[in-house]
Amino acid sequence: MTYIIALLLFLLFTPPLVAQDTYSDFERGLHLSDTQKAKIQDIKRKYINEIRSTKEEAVKKRLELREVSRNQPGNTERIERLQSEIADIERTRENLFIQYRSEVSRTLNEEQREKYNNFCTSEKRRTMRPMGLRGYGR
Repeated sequence: MTYIIALLLFLLFTPPLVAQDTYSDFERGLHLSDTQKAKIQDIKRKYINEIRSTKEEAVKKRLELREVSRNQPGNTERIERLQSEIADIERTRENLFIQYRSEVSRTLNEEQREKYNNFCTSEKRRTMRPMGLRGYGR
C-alpha cells in the first residue's frame, strides 16, 4: 500500500516530459479570440495545399534521385539536376512556411506573438537536430 501511495505521489509531482502533445494544444494555450481563430483558419486554408504539394513533389524527386543513383550512378548530370530541383523545392517550401508564419503572427497580440515565435523557433530547432540526438539522452 505504501508503494502505491509513493508511486502516485511521484506521478503527481513529476512534471510532464512534453508540455503539449500537439500544435492544437499549443494553439489552445494562446487563448485566441474567435476572430483570431477564424483568421488563422483562413490562413491555413490558403497555404495548406501548396505546402502539401511541394512536400509531395520533393518526395517524388527524392525517390527518383535514389533510383537514378542506384541504377545509373554514372549519370551525374541527371543526379545533379535532381539535387538542384530538390533544393529549389525545399527553398520554395521554406518560403511558404515563412509567409504562413508571418501572416499568423500578424493576427496575434504581442504576448501571443512572443509565445508563437518562441514555439516556431523551438520546433525548427527540434526538427533540425540530427537523428542521433532525438529520443533518449535529450
